[in-house]
Amino acid sequence: MKGFSFIGLLAVVAIIAYSAKSYFQPPVSHDPNDRTTVEYWVAHTGDRTAMVSFCGQHPEKQGSGDCALAIQAQSEIDAQGSSAKSTQGNTTGVDQASGEANDQLQAQQDSNTLDQGSP
Repeated sequence: MKGFSFIGLLAVVAIIAYSAKSYFQPPVSHDPNDRTTVEYWVAHTGDRTAMVSFCGQHPEKQGSGDCALAIQAQSEIDAQGSSAKSTQGNTTGVDQASGEANDQLQAQQDSNTLDQGSP
């Protein structure tokens, strides 16, 4: 019987500790002007580029505060840019600047000049 009450007491303490942990965590901010979020640095290109430039000149500050957030935001943007570039090559259809488009256009023009219609 003592073992059962001890297990029950541990369960209650675990539940209280879990709820206290979630209670004391800072709330997630979605304020677009909150500089403590990566979203701010992604959305504000001018601030991000200035901060990344500053962090490049001051390597001792790269791991803390705004430098870390700006560098993380720049990394996310670079990763999104490289994935967007890789998917652009999978397009279908004919590009007007390609040689195939020029050949098709020339063939159509030749066909139009040869076929003047039936009299």
